[in-house]
Amino acid sequence: MFRLGGNSRMGRKAAGETNKKEEILVAAQSCFLELGFDGTSVRAIMKKAGAEIGLFYYYFKNKDEAFERVLDRFFAGYEVDFAQIVAHGKRNPCRVMEDFFAYMERETAVFRQKYASGMHRTVRWAIREHTLTLIEPYLRQIVEIQSRYYGVRPPIAPEVAALYLTHGVGSCILHEDSEKYAANRAEVKRGVSLLMGMPMERQALRIPQPAARQDIAPWMKLVHSVRDSFPGLDEDQYEAQLAKRIADGEAWVFRGQGDLLAALLYSKERRELDFLAVTPSERRHGLAQKLVETAAAQFPVGTELSVITYRDGDPIGLS
Repeated sequence: MFRLGGNSRMGRKAAGETNKKEEILVAAQSCFLELGFDGTSVRAIMKKAGAEIGLFYYYFKNKDEAFERVLDRFFAGYEVDFAQIVAHGKRNPCRVMEDFFAYMERETAVFRQKYASGMHRTVRWAIREHTLTLIEPYLRQIVEIQSRYYGVRPPIAPEVAALYLTHGVGSCILHEDSEKYAANRAEVKRGVSLLMGMPMERQALRIPQPAARQDIAPWMKLVHSVRDSFPGLDEDQYEAQLAKRIADGEAWVFRGQGDLLAALLYSKERRELDFLAVTPSERRHGLAQKLVETAAAQFPVGTELSVITYRDGDPIGLS
């Protein structure tokens, strides 16, 4: 086969053009963040990019288009993450709303720490509006996912429910005074449940939570209460290993009134569900199902999982 020299040069030219356009976008982002849209000139962008002004108009019609491309570039990674959260939520429906807004909280905090002090207010507002536009279709999907899972329908149209979530919860997270949102997070969650048409009496028992170190004592209390169901379990050995498993993110719980109502351990390395217990009063309420769904969703689709059972004479149920 012959490789035509012209194709190679064209490839190098295309790569060079892509690199130069990226350099201009990087320069434009820096200028917009610092000076704002109105305070940024094409001349300032190209001076920072180290290129002639005419090259700007080779890639962009005007400053407005460059600003839109900067926003697209800025949000590309976030959009990938939002899509992944929703895709994951189809496997773990009970947590998808929680995971989506928790991601927004984390990334908003990182964004403020990195950019806020040196960012022009007009660009900050533009980013906020772009974020709300971006998240609305994902929240629309989440409304549908959770409506199907729980067998409920919002009292308003799903697309309107998504609007309320976007401009209600989403705006609260993005607001500069986010401390007020943080202080009222529990009430916000109640509002989301009402908006989704969910019954309120067992609201806290719909979403498994990752276990924390402070859960060890109530976890062991739960273990002791169901001890007869696990004849091979050594409580001392179990507790000695529990802290590490929690630190490794391999433990999920349902909390209630200072106690644990249900708990699950799994092993990422061995692809096993190691331990599942539900306090007798909460059995047949779906807690075990939600814990198993949540643990299984931490593995790639198609992963075969083993389930560890306890038998009389087993040295320990937690390996």
